[in-house]
Amino acid sequence: MKLPAAVLRQAAKWLVRMDDEPDAEAREAFRVWLTADPAHLKAVQALQGSLAPLHDLPSAPVRAALGTVVPRSRARRSLKVLAIAALLAIPAGLTLQQFPPAYLLADIRTGVGQWSSQQLPDGSRIQLDGRSAVDLQFDGQTRTLRLVSGEILVDVAKDASRPFLVLTEHGSVRALGTRFVVERLGESTRLAMIESSTEVKSAGDSVTVPAGQQVQFDGHGIQPAQPVDGVGLEQAWNAHQLVIREQPLNQVLERLARHHGGYLSYDAKALAGLKVSAVLPADDSERALRLLARSLPIQVEHYTPWLTRVRLEQK
Repeated sequence: MKLPAAVLRQAAKWLVRMDDEPDAEAREAFRVWLTADPAHLKAVQALQGSLAPLHDLPSAPVRAALGTVVPRSRARRSLKVLAIAALLAIPAGLTLQQFPPAYLLADIRTGVGQWSSQQLPDGSRIQLDGRSAVDLQFDGQTRTLRLVSGEILVDVAKDASRPFLVLTEHGSVRALGTRFVVERLGESTRLAMIESSTEVKSAGDSVTVPAGQQVQFDGHGIQPAQPVDGVGLEQAWNAHQLVIREQPLNQVLERLARHHGGYLSYDAKALAGLKVSAVLPADDSERALRLLARSLPIQVEHYTPWLTRVRLEQK
């Protein structure tokens, strides 16, 4: 369920208000607001779910809404700071919610800045980078992997009787035995081939992508293929680096956000016109942001340890 920014903004305001030892009238008003629309409770849970991994904090606002008396503490003050940080980030769009339900319920997932390698039931191997998640559906006829978020490197075990499919909301990638990278971006999916070839289907289009090529596809179809250094891509993956070639800055920041310990706020539309070609350290997002700021007309501002904002440089 995609939550409107206005509802998330209201939820953040309530979190701040409930942290200030609310009286009975305020708690009752909060309860009425929560029960008025299922989206209200989901918004509160989404904000708390996104903020809790950043700090070990109690769920005081929800308990306050239920009438539980919670003593004031330093942890609760920290929660207020985080709620304010979330509130400041909402105008830039909280569609970048870090931990949505689909991510939390995925069969395999990684945390912020975490890399993981897993062997699948058919003998295939999958590697996930930061804040990535997949669901699996393997049976006697097919092997299906749904990429919920993030980026994966897949080494597919050969099985001519069971095609291997990687699905996203933008289309599908079909392989029998091959090695490739699939990445979920905000409004598209990127496929980069390392070995062999795959068949990509999207919006009625179909194309075979060979080794050394990459494509992006979305709800409108498949974009023209571009060359990619498959060997270099795999080396960069193992070195925890992002190899970027003429990519819009907003997509670069989306990739960095998966490895950033706090909330990375930016206006995607305002930054989409800046193209980036670079090799950035994925395991040091702060350094990566500094490198971007040195070569692009942008400003990187830190409001709290949990909120970083990137915006165009003011002239």
